[in-house]
Amino acid sequence: MKSQNSFGEKHSRREFLELLGAGTAVSMLASCEGANKPTTQLKTSNELSGQLVVSIVGNNIDKNTQQALTNAYRQHRPNVQVIWEIPNATGADYPTWLGTQLASGSIRPDIVSGNYVPTFRNYVNFDAYRKMTNPLTHSSWDQTLNWDFFIQRNGQGARIMLPTRSVHIMWFYNKDLFARANVMPPTNWSEFVAVCAKLKGAGITPLSINFSYQLPQWVTEIYFDQYHIDWIDKVRAQPGDWNYDPALDGTFKLDPHDPNIHLKYTYNQQRFLRGVRDGVLRFDTPAVAEIIKNLSQIFPKYATSDLFVTTDTYTPFLQQKTAMTIDGTWNLPSLQNDLQSLSPDRLKELKIPAGSVKPFAWGSFENPPMQGSLINSPVRSVESASGEYLSIVKKNQQQVNLTVDFLMFWTSKPGYQPFNDTYAKNSSYSPGGPLQVRDVQDPVKYQQLFSKVKQTGNAEASYNGEWLSWQGGNIQRDVQNLYKQALQGRISPQNFGTALQKYVTDNFDDILKQYQLTNTDLDNPARQPGS
Repeated sequence: MKSQNSFGEKHSRREFLELLGAGTAVSMLASCEGANKPTTQLKTSNELSGQLVVSIVGNNIDKNTQQALTNAYRQHRPNVQVIWEIPNATGADYPTWLGTQLASGSIRPDIVSGNYVPTFRNYVNFDAYRKMTNPLTHSSWDQTLNWDFFIQRNGQGARIMLPTRSVHIMWFYNKDLFARANVMPPTNWSEFVAVCAKLKGAGITPLSINFSYQLPQWVTEIYFDQYHIDWIDKVRAQPGDWNYDPALDGTFKLDPHDPNIHLKYTYNQQRFLRGVRDGVLRFDTPAVAEIIKNLSQIFPKYATSDLFVTTDTYTPFLQQKTAMTIDGTWNLPSLQNDLQSLSPDRLKELKIPAGSVKPFAWGSFENPPMQGSLINSPVRSVESASGEYLSIVKKNQQQVNLTVDFLMFWTSKPGYQPFNDTYAKNSSYSPGGPLQVRDVQDPVKYQQLFSKVKQTGNAEASYNGEWLSWQGGNIQRDVQNLYKQALQGRISPQNFGTALQKYVTDNFDDILKQYQLTNTDLDNPARQPGS
């Protein structure tokens, strides 16, 4: 999972109301005040007609799987034509493909994976439809799909993507190599350093990790969270803010030990950026210096020599060239399948020769917590989303209604069970994590694998990833280059914090443009940006 979770879409209040229609808009605004009833209901039976185009990321969704869902849906909607146009694009190529589609004068796809191009302004905000009754299941949408395991909004509060599976990031380790070095899985950061040293002393490369998203994203989010959980009170919505939710924020109390604390408040990006601008939230601190000092004890010292250029960290682990790698729940089925047998197609995909993989015993362990007086929270993980990433391109309201109807069916048992059952017969089927479509079952072997996953809370939330990303582009490149220099020992941990603070201060106007916000937006958190 190379996750893109900092959305940049803008919706004005007027656009929002026009999208919903007057009646639905009133219901949606009421739901923000704590209402808990379905907002509306779609048409039934033959009243819906037309066509819709599905173009999500995922070029391994085979024709039989597509047809299984289409056939199930057309039993209820015989006058709707579902067209599957899945691009032959990887996750790395899909953003370019989707960006081209969305920039055209007449956009063809209706359902896309919008998290890959989050700055597009005309996705449907799913919050308007959460409590809508599905006429085929007679349940509200959030009763057929778990909406709460992963909540990610853009800076303007819109929810533009729904996923179907959850992900948990953890460390995978080779039990045979650990036994050779006489080490056990670490339970804290000091033990982690010691395990790496013993592995290297035994002639074993301790770990494979990349500098694309694993080290500068997952790892830094996890440990920034341990040191900065108190930032929540500076970045959460306050009474009078445009996105303040009395039902949620009015009862919030900061409990650093609550693993799901980031689900229990509304993040106000304007307050975060104002805190950075005004020097209330800083990076030239002992906490940031300690994070960098600890990380540099392991990275790049105990990683493969290609850490800063590689993207493939799975294959070295599979071939027993490294003893550990950090990855997601999708590795559970991948490792089980790959260690049993590798087809010619799979060998080609992994770019390795036949006979280069030998069976070994493996296991997993959670992210080892850092310890010390500056820590103010237990360690969490990255618990994000996988499966199908589903967004709707906002066209006319009739087309939106049609697409919502189909998506509600897909993400309910009558739609997802035949979809998943057929998909499971494909040799490329390898689910990324536990299913979040209610009452739908994976094949037994995958249920058993995912039953071992321990949820520890999500650190990939709110502000934890911002300090090394800032919405990407040249700014991300520059700050991650500082991070690289600090890990390599070319600048000290203290000087890293000082340099990062100076860079953010000197380039704050450009950073603000990255978020499509202005200083006026920051000074007025009561006003929704773009309104």
